[in-house]
Amino acid sequence: MVTSEYSFLSTILLFTTAVLFCEKTLRWGIFRFIPGFLFIFLGCMAGASLQVWELTPTLRNFISELRYYLLPMMLFLLLLKHDARNLIKLGPRLLGTFALVSCSILTGFILVYILYKNQLESSAWETFSILSSSWIGGSTNMPAVQQGLNVGDNDPALLYAFLMDGVCASFWLLMMISLAPHRGLFNRFSGADSRKIDAMIESINLKNLEEENPREPQFMDLMAIIGLGLGVSGIMIALGTQVVNPGNLTEDDFLSGVRVFFSGNSWVVILATVAGILGSMTPLRRIKGSDHMGGVLLYVIVGLIASVSDFSSIDLGEASAYICAGFLILLFHLLVLLLAARIFKLDLYICGIASQANIGGSVSAPILAGIYNSALIPSGLLMGILGSALGTVTALMLGKILLAL
Repeated sequence: MVTSEYSFLSTILLFTTAVLFCEKTLRWGIFRFIPGFLFIFLGCMAGASLQVWELTPTLRNFISELRYYLLPMMLFLLLLKHDARNLIKLGPRLLGTFALVSCSILTGFILVYILYKNQLESSAWETFSILSSSWIGGSTNMPAVQQGLNVGDNDPALLYAFLMDGVCASFWLLMMISLAPHRGLFNRFSGADSRKIDAMIESINLKNLEEENPREPQFMDLMAIIGLGLGVSGIMIALGTQVVNPGNLTEDDFLSGVRVFFSGNSWVVILATVAGILGSMTPLRRIKGSDHMGGVLLYVIVGLIASVSDFSSIDLGEASAYICAGFLILLFHLLVLLLAARIFKLDLYICGIASQANIGGSVSAPILAGIYNSALIPSGLLMGILGSALGTVTALMLGKILLAL
């Protein structure tokens, strides 16, 4: 049994590396439908359930503090790489479809919550809020919203959110992929003419290739990533918990109504997101490898969350109800998407990538885009990044709405 903090962290990193090696190097086919982060989460949760490591108070505190400091760094680095101003190049049709998809998903969460709230636990609003952060921008946002809502690592609300995301979102990706050969049939249904869209996306792809710096990351790149990442993390934590909302504000304090709307931890997440977006518009985005380091931190944080989770805390009856609720949300989203495609004559590729950029984020949206057409990969990535930037804030807002219902 693992008992020391160092041995525990080594075990988590070794397991995470093994899963990612199978996904990204060996390219096992199963990872096209079930993302690696889900394997990491389930594997680490199994380790906790089988008591591979002893969750002493000291180890729990170590895990909690490590996640607390790494999370803002992860958000900043993941958003830093891609210039947020490039999003306007996607055009009003692509961005409009993305916005419509986001609204349909959020509306679906509200309607299904109203339908199910008397059948689920009182913490269902937390589950729905955490899950919505993944379905508006991908799983990158889930740890951030968990921290923003102060949900414990072994809280059923978090476990059900990961369960719904793993089952429902994986099914959705499989369905989106299976539609690829039927673009002509879908476009006849919607009446879409995709020639202008294809030409625009191809031009974005060519410009991205021209701007790409082929050099490998160097020593100072790595130092800048570590220094900036940890520095921004520390500053955002100080601003969020000591300046914006230190927890003792009164009505006489400046903008107290706005500042107390979110907890200090929520402000840390929001400020780190804003810092990443602003940093992407500066020369900082040219630092090589920042997105890779952000990805590494994402997988590590997912493993840390799961490492203190326990299968035994999941009620199978409740789990089935949550999964049904997840599919109902996706069904509502699908109906809205089909109606919008018909009204606005949207192409299958536009609908599919906009939807997956929400539900899968920047991890699976480029994968789906590549399956559709390699020229669409930059657009899938950009829309996924847009979702990642918005998902945390929209999920925290959704939590406020659901709690009030």
